[in-house]
Amino acid sequence: MTDSLKDRVQVNAPFSLLVDHYLPFFLEQRLNPEIGIDDYSLERFSPADFARVARQFQEAGLNITLHGPFQDLWPGALDSLIRTASRARLQQALDLLDIFQASSMVCHLAYDDHYYHFCQDQWLQHSLATWEELAVVAARYNAQLMLENVREPDPQLLVSLFSRLNAPNVRFCLDVGHLQAFAGGRFQDWLEVLCPYVGELHLHDNHGQADEHLALGAGIVPIAFVLNFLAAKGVRPLITLEPHQEESLEPSLAYLANIWPW
Repeated sequence: MTDSLKDRVQVNAPFSLLVDHYLPFFLEQRLNPEIGIDDYSLERFSPADFARVARQFQEAGLNITLHGPFQDLWPGALDSLIRTASRARLQQALDLLDIFQASSMVCHLAYDDHYYHFCQDQWLQHSLATWEELAVVAARYNAQLMLENVREPDPQLLVSLFSRLNAPNVRFCLDVGHLQAFAGGRFQDWLEVLCPYVGELHLHDNHGQADEHLALGAGIVPIAFVLNFLAAKGVRPLITLEPHQEESLEPSLAYLANIWPW
């Protein structure tokens, strides 16, 4: 089932690594890419460069999704200058949805409890405004925004966000590795309240202490539990593998094939 599973999942890779190294491998193995667009790629490459890579994936009949920039970006920042700069950089990336004909783009929520614990309402208000504005951009390209957890400590904050979002094309990307490493691995609690909003899963593994991005099954993340929970609720999200080592891909596909509930 490993080969057939390739048709059903995305595999994450930064755009610069595709150009410099992995594009032939992705095409040969027929891997659907979730292409990471960061500030380095946006400044290094031209629209023609993006279009050239997009065309090769499109001609191969592969499904393309994107992962937006996240380093140094604070979409819910209290400081209006920081918030404006974050929105501008994200919009740059969203405009590539058209070139890639991508169905979605993942963006980080970027809540940090150290900064926003005592002003969550303000962060929530600014964050809602950011994603509703950017959702309009994504909708122009018939694409969804998938908002990903990183260091958010509590699912209720995300429930507050998603339940108030006035944007039908915005969904939740549950990153299971981040939940294990940064939020105590309370999968039952998170899934029970966020299941209605889940549109994508980021799958990778760790031992609960750091964001190791190990092959599936090499750590303690309860991946089978997550998939079975969602399947039992009738939810079938987009699945994206995030291997940070080339040798982690095949073991991850094999592991996923053994627990695939759909």
